[in-house]
Amino acid sequence: MRTVLLSLLSLSLLAACSGPKNGVATDDGRFGGPAPADSLFFSLERTPCFGMCPSYRIHVYRSGYATWEGVGHVEKMGLHRGRIGRDTLEALLNEAERIGYFGLEDKYDGPVTDLPSTLYRMVSGERDKAITARYKVPRELKDFGRYADSLLVPVPWRPVGAAR
Repeated sequence: MRTVLLSLLSLSLLAACSGPKNGVATDDGRFGGPAPADSLFFSLERTPCFGMCPSYRIHVYRSGYATWEGVGHVEKMGLHRGRIGRDTLEALLNEAERIGYFGLEDKYDGPVTDLPSTLYRMVSGERDKAITARYKVPRELKDFGRYADSLLVPVPWRPVGAAR
């Protein structure tokens, strides 16, 4: 009897040790790189221009933790945090796959001075792709940026340092 109880206790401890660490939900490696456990999955940055262009940075991590940094001409200025649902991570990755994101050029630019850039980065498994988009950007990539905005800008962002 004592051996059976000891065996059950050992199995319970082994199962507990193999679960998620630090409250980070596990995934199949599609959302972020192979390590660390809460690596970057997606980022979008809209840079300033010489006018009133909205400027901000959004970083989404594989756990769903996300940050917003309002830089200029946006309602939420400064650093904020939020949570992104797994369904939104799935939607972003599915849309990226649909447009062939990982096969696009790394840079779309040209000899112009007053155009803002959109900087994208997505990490899925072993794939890590950053794109700078400013001039002669394919419609699919522009649409992907608008789609990402539609999912991420409305998140209930809370200023960093605010009470929980």
